Amino acid sequence: MIWLGCVNMKPRNINLMHMKKQQQGMAVLVISIILLVLITLISLYLARSVLVEQKMVSNDFRARQAFDNAEAGLALAMEAISDDKYWDEDGNVLGVFDLDAGDGINDSNTGDLDNGSVSINVITVVINELDAYTIESTGLSDDGTASRTVTADMRALNPLPNIPDNPLSTKGTIILGGSATIHNPEGHSTIWSGGDVDVGSNNSTETTIADPSDPNYPRCMDDGSCNTVETSSRDKIGLDIIEHDSDLANLTAAEMFENFFGMSPERYKEVMSDVIIGGPDARGECGNTWNGCVDGSQNDIIWYDGDVSENGGSMGCAQIITGGNVCAENDQRPSVLVIDGDLDLQGTPHFYGIVYVMGSILGTGNSTFHGALIVAGDLANSTSGSLDAHYDSSLLKKIKDNGPKAVGAGSWKDF
Repeated sequence: MIWLGCVNMKPRNINLMHMKKQQQGMAVLVISIILLVLITLISLYLARSVLVEQKMVSNDFRARQAFDNAEAGLALAMEAISDDKYWDEDGNVLGVFDLDAGDGINDSNTGDLDNGSVSINVITVVINELDAYTIESTGLSDDGTASRTVTADMRALNPLPNIPDNPLSTKGTIILGGSATIHNPEGHSTIWSGGDVDVGSNNSTETTIADPSDPNYPRCMDDGSCNTVETSSRDKIGLDIIEHDSDLANLTAAEMFENFFGMSPERYKEVMSDVIIGGPDARGECGNTWNGCVDGSQNDIIWYDGDVSENGGSMGCAQIITGGNVCAENDQRPSVLVIDGDLDLQGTPHFYGIVYVMGSILGTGNSTFHGALIVAGDLANSTSGSLDAHYDSSLLKKIKDNGPKAVGAGSWKDF
């Protein structure tokens, strides 16, 4: 019986071992499945993370593209406004881009760049009678899915902040050897001088001011439409001529310049002038000559280094004016001419705007000035010449649009 019992226990041990092996196999299988599932989930998570990261990188790249395009558009708009290419001569919007390649004229506010496109919007406002511009530049990425907008303000710098009240002002003496007619339909003064004024003996010489008997007086002085009345001639000196003004006579040349232009001559030449004639720092694509840069100039700020001795010329009009002709109001494009030296003119030059002579006027020829003439030295016209000066404040006020444009501090934003 004992032997039989031992024999019966052997298969039972074998079964137990077999079951144990089965259980171990099942555990391995379960663990393997769990590991496989975990690996799959981790792989899916990593793949998703990579995709999200790629998408984020792609979005960031396109956002940078759009931002760069917006910045490029802003720079192009600023350049077009600074170079007076954004508007035509009548103030109509031309745009920033020249889509009609070759004609050199802008014709669109939307254009393609290397990696996308950009559209521009310029809003003009008037602050203290000066134009200011808010530029909005919206850039798109190359696929058009991202856009960014940047804005900045530009303001025009006024090249003539203190408009003179007289058609003719001199720090020194005035000797009218020939004939002269000085007109001011907007006020009661014609000549302002720090020295002596000699109107000469020519029968044609006269000064005129707004006539108080005009039915529209004094309102007519606001637009220069008043009838005029003679106040000074070879036989009399009227109250319209202010001479021996010590305040004017005691000014230095730099102080007198700053009185009208708001900054020193050196600073004005550097900042304001778009044309410089003569000297080592000539500026402007006009040949560095009187005939190329002054004659026919429109809406320019011109600085002439050295003495000037020229025959004729027409400044500040869309048409070349000769003889006794005048510039139509719609054609007036007043300029600023600063001569850092003496001026000696012959012929029949015409000037629309303001002429400032830092030296003296040695001869006027048969000159006509519309706007104002200022001389830091003396003025003497020859016995055979003539000087006609017509004060026009509306013409002088137009000069404010001729100055350079500057970006307003702190105006840039991208939100």
